[in-house]
Amino acid sequence: MQIVTYANRRLVKRHRGTMPIILTSPHGGNQSPANVSERSRSATPAGCQFKTGRDTGTAELTELVAQRILDMTALSPYVVIARFHRKFIDANRSRGCAFTDQSAAPFYDEYHRRIDGYVDQLLQQNGGRGFLFDIHGTNGNAADPADIFLGTTDGDPLLQTFNRAALFEQHGLHGLLTSVRRQPIRASQGNTLTYRVSPANAVAAEVGRLNGGFTVVEYGTKINSIQLELVRALRTDSQMRQVFAEDLAAAMVNFVRRHAPF
Repeated sequence: MQIVTYANRRLVKRHRGTMPIILTSPHGGNQSPANVSERSRSATPAGCQFKTGRDTGTAELTELVAQRILDMTALSPYVVIARFHRKFIDANRSRGCAFTDQSAAPFYDEYHRRIDGYVDQLLQQNGGRGFLFDIHGTNGNAADPADIFLGTTDGDPLLQTFNRAALFEQHGLHGLLTSVRRQPIRASQGNTLTYRVSPANAVAAEVGRLNGGFTVVEYGTKINSIQLELVRALRTDSQMRQVFAEDLAAAMVNFVRRHAPF
């Protein structure tokens, strides 16, 4: 059995892939970078969003998805995972908003240097086509009680060569995820396990606070970039995480194959 192997530098875990998919995970880390002080709200520039909580389980889920993709295709995605805790460095913010201790700069720069380099290599080796999926966690949205929120800032981080509406087609990422039908893992899931995906269709609005952050905007100028916000059960329940990783990997593979054949 092949396995996805990782290298580590400055608390950034990465894997050089062999297909037109890159997975990024900025907020699942739990480690303290050496000699770096925690971020403070008072020292953070005005206009910067300030959050310090972890997206628990997203790093583990990202690795599971990468492995499932390799199992299915014999090819591996590119992967970049921040292992440092968000209370020190927020990797999904611009450099000026990401940290307040300058000792954190090498860790932040390592994370984005790896993404930038992998995106360039991915595009060079796949005819300029590919997709970046930025994986996050959310506590959900009462007004739109979905399990998975897709964020594209309403299409901005998607290249003109890709129509956002394709996400919602039967073989789009949205369509493939909403079509999943599984035996329930536990009785509370009813007779069938399914996923609710937001927005509901191509014309529905994305949830504003979940519609994409720095990573998808920054790299969306070069590669089609989509933020995935996942509710807690998909990330932290060990059984659900295994099942969802398989379903998400299959959806990514079948979706990307239509738009960036490999």
